[in-house]
Amino acid sequence: MGESKASYSPRQLAQVLGVSVQSVQRWVDAGRLKAWKTPSGHRKIDGASARSLIDAMRAGGGEEQDTRVTPSPSVLVVDDDPVALDLVEMLVQKAFPSAVVTKVHNGFEGLQVMGRMAPDILVTDIVMPHIDGLEMLRHVAAQADRPGLVIATSFLQQDEVERRGRLDGVTFLPKPLDAAAFLALLRTHRAVR
Repeated sequence: MGESKASYSPRQLAQVLGVSVQSVQRWVDAGRLKAWKTPSGHRKIDGASARSLIDAMRAGGGEEQDTRVTPSPSVLVVDDDPVALDLVEMLVQKAFPSAVVTKVHNGFEGLQVMGRMAPDILVTDIVMPHIDGLEMLRHVAAQADRPGLVIATSFLQQDEVERRGRLDGVTFLPKPLDAAAFLALLRTHRAVR
C-alpha cells in the first residue's frame, strides 16, 4: 500500500503487517493507532498512524526476522469483589506494565465486554451474582475467538467447582490468589505466544 494512503480498514492493515485483525483492533483500543468510525460504523485507521507503525515494525529487524510487534495484552477481569478486581489488575500490570485491563462485576457484564473486544486473557471469579463464572465460561467456550489464557478463581475447592461444571481449557487458581503463582502463569503464557 502506498505512502499516500489516507486510511486503512483493520483488515487491510492486518494484511500489510501480517498480523490478525484482532491485533490491529487491540492496538487501536490501546491508543497505539489513531482511528475513527465511519457513519456506517466501520472502523478506519489513520494512514499516517498506520505508516508509523509499519515503519517501526520494519525497522525492528531484518528480512530474516519476524518483525511483528507483539501488542500489549488485553485482559478482562470479572469479579464481584472490588478488592479482588484491583488485586488482579495490579498483578497484571506488574507482569505487563502496558496491558489494557478491563474490569467488570459479573458474568453478564463480562459477556457484554467479550462481545465488543477479544481479550488475550480472561480472569474470572466463579461465584458471582446474575451470571456466574461457570455460565459465562460456557458461553466463552462456544465462541470462535476465545482468549488465549482463561483463569478461573474461587474460594471453592477445585473439585467442588468441577462438580458444578467442567473447566476444559481453563486454569483454576484458588482464592486467596497466590500472587507468585498468578504472575508465573501470566509470564509463562506470554512467553509461549
